[in-house]
Amino acid sequence: MTQLIPLLLIGVAAAAASYFIKTRQARTLSNITDEEFANLYQRRFADSTDSVLKLRTFVSKHLTLPADKLAPDQTFKQLAKYTGFASEYEVGMGDLESELMEAFARAGLEPPKSFPNTVAEFIHEMLRANAKQASE
Repeated sequence: MTQLIPLLLIGVAAAAASYFIKTRQARTLSNITDEEFANLYQRRFADSTDSVLKLRTFVSKHLTLPADKLAPDQTFKQLAKYTGFASEYEVGMGDLESELMEAFARAGLEPPKSFPNTVAEFIHEMLRANAKQASE
């Protein structure tokens, strides 16, 4: 039992360090309201605002960033420096990629050749796959 205590302390310290790094880094990103996000997104894609904002939250949870820190034109590469440790970013991106591939598989669509570069592109691809699945 006493051997587990140092391991638990290391785990708690790592989680705390990640949280503080992420919080400090995320403060440098501008806050984007839902309305601003939707307006910027609509310049490029004509998807339902409610669906777009739900997927914005979905992306933010996977990257463990506040949703109001995500903008449609942000690349995932840019967001990497705001997600804490590299391993957290890789896990979040892996989950997003899996979700996208599963959505395309359920819809019977050919998945994109490469992972979308921006938050808006990811959201649009997810909505495209979900719309195809819903129409069947």
